[in-house]
Amino acid sequence: MESIDCLNKESIILLHKNNLLRPLIKSVIVKNILSKVDVANDLKEKLINNFMKKVGINEKNSLENWLKINCLSQTDLENITLKEARQKLYCQENFKHKVEARFLERKNKLDIVVYSLIRIKNFYKAKEIYLRISDENADFGDLAAQYSEGIENKSRGIVGPVPMEQAHPKLVGLLKIIKKGETHPPIKIKDSYVVVRLESYEPAQLNNFIREKMGEELFNIMVDEQVNDLSKNLLSKDLN
Repeated sequence: MESIDCLNKESIILLHKNNLLRPLIKSVIVKNILSKVDVANDLKEKLINNFMKKVGINEKNSLENWLKINCLSQTDLENITLKEARQKLYCQENFKHKVEARFLERKNKLDIVVYSLIRIKNFYKAKEIYLRISDENADFGDLAAQYSEGIENKSRGIVGPVPMEQAHPKLVGLLKIIKKGETHPPIKIKDSYVVVRLESYEPAQLNNFIREKMGEELFNIMVDEQVNDLSKNLLSKDLN
């Protein structure tokens, strides 16, 4: 890759010290991969026209003038506007046979969950609140708004809907075993005691959206491996 090969030792060191080397390598690798993906002419024209409208390119501000001001070429313009479409096409072509396996590997973390949470540092207060909910049918939302010491007190304790993977690992394990509507006794997570109730649980399904997401993850894994190899080679060659 010419844009990387032209870097001298001093440039590599400077980029590395400022955490810019890997992002630069990744950008070049992605551009190189996607530049070889063909997009249908009608879609290409539509995407470029949409981009031109978005940045205000019109009769008074011609495309040629805009490209000159922004130091871009027509190829650069296509790389910018077609990147998302090209990446989707690349993933469909190269990872469609791996998507299902990736989904099964990641499924538990993609499940969507809604739960109520009260977070308190004092165990005895957390226990008292749990008993008020379970034995006295006190309103969970009222208690969360009044006593919870986390940001969830702004939402009356409600968290979600969110992917299961966003929850703390200890909380994930709990949400998988309790029943909908069940309030669990306090458990310790970090420096707080948490009272949690499962509101809803929706297992992930391999629909078109998830297929695209899995393809995107596989694409990023592939790119990151190439970035690791190239950055390692550059640093070992020029920093020794």
